[in-house]
Amino acid sequence: MKKLNGEIMEILVRYGEIGLKSDPIRKNLEEILRKNIIKLLRKYEIDADVKILHRRLLVKINTKDKEDLALKLLKKVAGIVSYSPVYECPLDINEIVSYAVQIMKKKISSINKENKEKITFAVKTKRSNKRFPFKSVEVNKKVGEAIVEKLGLEVDLENPDIILGIEILKDRAYIFTEKYEGIGGLPAGSQGRVICLISDGIDSPVAAYMMIRRGCRAVLLHLKITEESLNKVRKIVEVLSDYDTELEFVVYDYTKDIEDIVEKLKSIKKENYTCIFCKRKMLKIAEKYAKYLDCDAIVTGDNLGQVASQTLKNLRVISENINYPILRPLIGLDKNDIVKIAKEIGTYEISTEKEIKCPYLPKHPKTIAKPEEIKKIREKIKLK
Repeated sequence: MKKLNGEIMEILVRYGEIGLKSDPIRKNLEEILRKNIIKLLRKYEIDADVKILHRRLLVKINTKDKEDLALKLLKKVAGIVSYSPVYECPLDINEIVSYAVQIMKKKISSINKENKEKITFAVKTKRSNKRFPFKSVEVNKKVGEAIVEKLGLEVDLENPDIILGIEILKDRAYIFTEKYEGIGGLPAGSQGRVICLISDGIDSPVAAYMMIRRGCRAVLLHLKITEESLNKVRKIVEVLSDYDTELEFVVYDYTKDIEDIVEKLKSIKKENYTCIFCKRKMLKIAEKYAKYLDCDAIVTGDNLGQVASQTLKNLRVISENINYPILRPLIGLDKNDIVKIAKEIGTYEISTEKEIKCPYLPKHPKTIAKPEEIKKIREKIKLK
C-alpha cells in the first residue's frame, strides 16, 4: 500500500501500557521501542526512518519491494499493540474528506465482490489533537457522507466490510483501512537482563519469549547433552532472535555433570531422584552464568504438575539455595495455551520435528521430595 502522492510506505505504530507511564519513563520507552524497530528491520536489510509522534511512532520504509516483509516483522516487536499502513494527510477537514474518498475508492477496487454497491463501511476517528476544530463524531459524519455520496457505499456501524480509520495528531492526519495486531508488552531491553534455561522442547522457548515480551533482554543458556538436541536449539534461537535482536546464546556441556549425578545416585539406589538433582544442578550453573553475565533473574519453562520435577514439592527443593529470583512465566498456564503461543511465535514446529528423549530419565522419577530427604542424600554422596 503506497502513499497517494509518493513511493514511501508509512506505518503508524501504536503502543499500549507505555502510555500509562510518567512522561520521562514514557519517553525513554518510546526511544527504546524506536531503536528496536530499526534494529529488527536492518537485520533483514530494510532501511527505515522511525519518528516518535504524540503517543505514536511513524515508520517510513525506504527499501522498495520489502514493505510486506516489514509489516510481518513489526508483529515481532515487543511493545507494539497495533499498526497500520497509512496515508499522510494535511490537517484540514476538506483535505481529510478528499483523501478519505480516494483511499476508499482504491480499497473497494481491491475487493473481489460481485455486487460492489452493497459493500458496507464505517468511519472511526481518533482525535488526539484537541485543537483540531472538528470533534471525532463530526469528522466521521463529514467523511461518511462524502463516501456515501461519491461512491454509493452503505454505512454499517456494527459489522462493516471496511473500517476507515482516521487519526488526527499534532500537525497531520493519518488515514488507513488496515489494522494489524502486535504482541504488546514492553520494549525488549527496558526491564533488565535475564538468563533463560533453554531446551529443544516446547515450553522453555515460550518462557523466554514471554520474558522478552515483558521487556527483558534474554541470554539463552543451553545445557548440552546431545548434538541433535543442540542443533534444534540453534534453530529455536534463530527464531527468538527476531523478538530480541540483542539476544545472546550460551552453550554449556552438561554431559559430565549429569553422568556424575546418575552415578552417585545409583551407588545408593536413589536413581528416582535423578530429575530433582539434575534440575538443582542446572539452576546452580544458571546462577553462575547470571552473575558472570550481569543478569537479574533466572527463567525456566516450568509448568506446575506437567512432569515429575515440576510438582510443587519438587519445585521447592529444586529452588533451594539459589540467590537469584527464579521466574516461571508458564507456571499456571494450560499446556494447550503454551502450545498455542509456541505456534504463534514460530518455535512449535522446530520443537516437535523429532522428539529427543533424555537418556538419563529414570523409570519411576520421584514426584514428591521432602527437604530433609534431599539433605540426607546430599550429605551422603556429596551432591549440591
